[in-house]
Amino acid sequence: MRIVGGIYNERSIFPEDDVIYGSGGRAAAALSLMNPDITLTSFVGENRRHDIEYHVKEIWNLNLDAFAVPEIVSFTYYHGLSSPIIRPTRLPVDDAPEIRVSDDIILQFGMLEGKAVVNGRRVIYDPQNPERPERFDANGSAAQELAYVLNRGEAYKLTGQDDIARAAKILLDQPCVVVVVVKSGANGAKVYTATTTDHVAAYATNNVWPIGSGDVFAAVFAHFWGTENSSPAEAARYASRAAALYCGRKQIPLRREVLTGADFIFPLLEPSRKPSDAMIYLAGPFFTMSQLWLVEEARTALLSAGFKVFSPYHDVGIGNADKVVPADIQGIEDADVMLALCDGLDAGTLFEIGYAVKKGLPVVAFGEQTTDEAMKMLYGTKCKVFRDFTSAIYHAQWEALA
Repeated sequence: MRIVGGIYNERSIFPEDDVIYGSGGRAAAALSLMNPDITLTSFVGENRRHDIEYHVKEIWNLNLDAFAVPEIVSFTYYHGLSSPIIRPTRLPVDDAPEIRVSDDIILQFGMLEGKAVVNGRRVIYDPQNPERPERFDANGSAAQELAYVLNRGEAYKLTGQDDIARAAKILLDQPCVVVVVVKSGANGAKVYTATTTDHVAAYATNNVWPIGSGDVFAAVFAHFWGTENSSPAEAARYASRAAALYCGRKQIPLRREVLTGADFIFPLLEPSRKPSDAMIYLAGPFFTMSQLWLVEEARTALLSAGFKVFSPYHDVGIGNADKVVPADIQGIEDADVMLALCDGLDAGTLFEIGYAVKKGLPVVAFGEQTTDEAMKMLYGTKCKVFRDFTSAIYHAQWEALA
């Protein structure tokens, strides 16, 4: 198999992490035990060439087809769901070498430094561009059989549709496209062919590390559909398991027997409602810049996943008790789950949590700096308490879908 994709430096501030992966690198690492016959084709920053070659050749034991550019691209995330800061800012790179690849099975990711033109018998394509995704054949790439693996937002932007099924049909009508896999986060993925539609469930993990989970999904799908000739739906089910292992344990490389075994360590998510039918009440203080920033980050993450959100700051505003309290209470009454931001132990937030618990509403709480002693009442009333922001966001979504 040939993997064509970026090798980047990725840094997270909360929680702290600093690695060299990128889409191409992570996909290659994920498959390195399952398929040692992989060549990774990528732009390679000269300022980190030694580190990159060590990872690919010595740790992952794979072949590297390197195309030199002056410096490695770096991504910095404030948290796992934030938009990254990308350096250098001037991309694509001036005078980047042209990459042209022909092979039997190719997994291709979109890259920032420049373009890669591929030609393969069976190609799996992940655009890797949530803002401006490009069609596979836009640069002259070709395949006998092509599978799109992309997220919901990319599918919408590529097709101009706001419905997954209609977007998939438009993509399937393009030349050589035989499979479209559309990922929808906590709601799993849909797998479309000309004659079939399958839903592939996601898995619930206690901790959630989402940076790069899509790379792992695409890699494992490519391996099973491209190399082992599994059906698209079966390949996507194994890919969903792989993404869960990565999100829950940051586990790569992956072992085939773990992905294909009858038993799996994480439970399936079986939603009873769509995100658009679920209301999440966002409780938390908003009286300082840092407090309001966190409220905005949480609200943006939930809305981006397709959920309805009631936020007292946005939907009621600031005012006297006679104005805001009845509206806030009604918001709790109408909600399916509460996400509570607990740092600072704000009195209003704690009251809202107590009201929700009394009502029987599921409560997911995020408290990065709170002590277990301070959160004792939440633990004792079966609230889910998380120190990691991203994990709290995902668990609120899963509770809302239950």
